Amino acid sequence: MRRRDWAFLAAVSLVVAFCGVFGTSYVLGEGYPYFKLWAEVVLTLLATVVVAIALLFLESLFCRVPRTASGSRVRRICNLLTPRWTVGSIALFSAVMALLWTPWFVANFPGGTYWDTYYQMYQVYPENHPIAVIPWAEIYDQTLTDAWLVDHHPVFTTWVYGAFGWLSDRLTGDWMAGVAAFCILQGVLHVVAFAAGVAYLRRVGCPPVLNLLAFAYFALAPFVSTWALCMVKDSFFGLFYVPYFMLVFETVRTRGACMARPRNVTAFVLCALGLCLTKKTGIFVVAATAVVGIVAYRRTKAAWEAFLMQGLLPAVVVMVLFPLLVFPALNIQAGGAQETLGPLFQQTARCIRDYPKDVSPEEKAAISAVLDYDRLAEQYQFDFEDSVKYRYNLNATRADLVCYLQAYAAMGLRHPDSYFGALMSLAGFYVAPTAPINIRMVTVDTKMGDEQRYMLWNPDELDGLRNGLDEAYDAVAKTPVADLPLLLVTYVFWLPALLAFVAFRNRLRCWTLFVPALVLLGFCVIAPVYDARYAVPILDAAPLFFCGVVVLLKHSTMDASTIWRNDARPEPGRTGRQPAECQPARRDNHGVEVRHAGDGGMLRTA
Repeated sequence: MRRRDWAFLAAVSLVVAFCGVFGTSYVLGEGYPYFKLWAEVVLTLLATVVVAIALLFLESLFCRVPRTASGSRVRRICNLLTPRWTVGSIALFSAVMALLWTPWFVANFPGGTYWDTYYQMYQVYPENHPIAVIPWAEIYDQTLTDAWLVDHHPVFTTWVYGAFGWLSDRLTGDWMAGVAAFCILQGVLHVVAFAAGVAYLRRVGCPPVLNLLAFAYFALAPFVSTWALCMVKDSFFGLFYVPYFMLVFETVRTRGACMARPRNVTAFVLCALGLCLTKKTGIFVVAATAVVGIVAYRRTKAAWEAFLMQGLLPAVVVMVLFPLLVFPALNIQAGGAQETLGPLFQQTARCIRDYPKDVSPEEKAAISAVLDYDRLAEQYQFDFEDSVKYRYNLNATRADLVCYLQAYAAMGLRHPDSYFGALMSLAGFYVAPTAPINIRMVTVDTKMGDEQRYMLWNPDELDGLRNGLDEAYDAVAKTPVADLPLLLVTYVFWLPALLAFVAFRNRLRCWTLFVPALVLLGFCVIAPVYDARYAVPILDAAPLFFCGVVVLLKHSTMDASTIWRNDARPEPGRTGRQPAECQPARRDNHGVEVRHAGDGGMLRTA
């Protein structure tokens, strides 16, 4: 290893160890350090060494995977059990995966929901108005509006959920059929996306054993199926994230050549738009990916134009078209700033609780203009942000927010320990081995209207199956060692760290591939509460991410002619013309090897 490899290894190991030790300390201490500071420092140093050794060992194993040739019999068995890149094969294995998901759907019939889902469907009924901008019980009446809908949650998801709920109510008298229909439809689309992802990885040369493991992960992991069958915006977002991630991967794999095809660019833009319409963090994912992609592929016109379009067009829709045209025309009320500023409000509440006598009158006045100052300290909970952020004053002006931010900065400079404690108390659930991946095995038992008619519930007849599956999963998730594949940190933080070291160590030019996962990790760290739903997209893409880096590593050890030959070679039973980027390589006038990049373009490969 070179000097910079050692430096990168030390940096990654230190970050992973620091987050693991301090995250565990604050979670065990319920918001305050469980270990003494000296113990945290010592444990961090020891953990850094352990993490570094583990990364070196895992990286060495990782690098052997592309070079390991499976026996012909093992290869045949694995290929028999994984989908090929054909419509028929993807449909068949999607059906197999759906069949394996069926017990979880039946147990949780009509499908998992949240209170947020209920309130989104509740809004579409005129008789339920006026509705609240902040639907929090204690301040509900203080935030009422005469708007048709509220963009507290993305209004696109409110339209979709509301349509399923309203139509179901008109046809059957409750929401049961509508929720079941939506969850089935979303589940079917998920299994197709997963099967297609595995099939494509097989097509581009991922080792057969890894293809089989990836398919088994999607088909058998309860936290994949239960969240895919849940009517919540994070699962809806994940439906667009999987194809979006695969398009980024294919762009990296072909060094931008695939974006010479208009259909790929169209799919890229539509997936990016879907991310932005289903979750407000989507705009940050596509914007960050656009910036990095434009810089990384600035010499490939088709690629940087595609990254620009997938970042620009969705931004225009959700940041200009919706708020300036759609919302006024349809009488839709925009959500408040409390969602964006929630982490800061949490830190402010923690500081007031820890140092109540060290708040100046000016700072108190600035905070009071934005939040209910007198109740912040008592409402602070180390693992729950909503009770603080929903004290937000919707009438706060831009000047009030500026004054608050100045007070926030000044208090943070005086008491960084308090701010760090507020952050790590929640982040520890995501970046430290403190919590298993929870699954959603309940729908919201809801009533509506003056007559309080039941709209949604889990049938009593299925309680035995639902509770049995839930308790079995919980038992495994709480078993030491066996819980490793069920820890949230394994996929959210440790896996990206390993892949980053592999990419850096082997000089893989694939950092654009890491951007979506890193942005999502950032939002997990500042999440308002611990819940695996915030990490659903990361969980859905985890095996695709892993296998994708294996493919890139495999290609990095092969010359260009071998790569195109492997891409061009049809699988057994497949014939027909191959994509342009799979055409033979040749030498240009300067002796540099190039190959077709689609639509008549050429791509330098050496």
